[in-house]
Amino acid sequence: PKPLVDMEFDIGGFERACRNLPHLPIKDWYNEGLIRLETFIVPFQIGDIDPIAKIIRPSKVVVGMKELFYEFAAKFIGHLKDPEIKSIMVDTGTLLYDVTCQAYLQELQEKQMPINQSTGKGSDGKSLRAQLQPIEYREPYIRMRGFAYQAKAHKKHLIVTHHASDEYGITKKPDGTLGEGKTGKRALHGWGQWGDSADVVGNTYWDSTKMKPYFHVELAEVKELEGMVFEQPTFDDIQTVIKMLRGET
Repeated sequence: PKPLVDMEFDIGGFERACRNLPHLPIKDWYNEGLIRLETFIVPFQIGDIDPIAKIIRPSKVVVGMKELFYEFAAKFIGHLKDPEIKSIMVDTGTLLYDVTCQAYLQELQEKQMPINQSTGKGSDGKSLRAQLQPIEYREPYIRMRGFAYQAKAHKKHLIVTHHASDEYGITKKPDGTLGEGKTGKRALHGWGQWGDSADVVGNTYWDSTKMKPYFHVELAEVKELEGMVFEQPTFDDIQTVIKMLRGET
């Protein structure tokens, strides 16, 4: 449903969609204002640049991620409150989750500032935080789940794309034994808890015989939808099947 806002972290995703889906008038929708494009450029985490000496000093200090996260969050909330917006797309959820985690790490680092130049340690006397501890991922999880919850609460359609990775599990090896290996399925790369919040979660595969992509539903609120395959996973097609399964007209 449109108007739709494309909140793009994966720069170039909109142009790829225009190129790879020529049967859809995506550029026309954009020109008509039915699609709005917003880009969020992830800061380069490269270290301290000395323009005079023309050298880069490696640094563990996270820069710009907190600011980028809150810029995204503020605009996301604005779209939720905009009565004209029907759908919000995040491209990709993989990068959004990474930004969310790095933003929280930056917040933790800032609590250790300033750094003691003699010892290299933070103001708390400890080494500068370089990564989140397992228990600390609770905060990024809460923030990610909040985006899904608020979209549903404001009756907006939220579409979140993801990069994919290979799923690993116990498989049968050529010699007949069982062991850890690729299952042949795909898994969401990034925040993997969408099954708790999303109406439909699926992966796109490539059919090498038909030379066409297809969409396989992995998880769904309507359980009968799970395992179904859509060659064209449009909102209307999926919605039609859901209504049919529910016995709605």
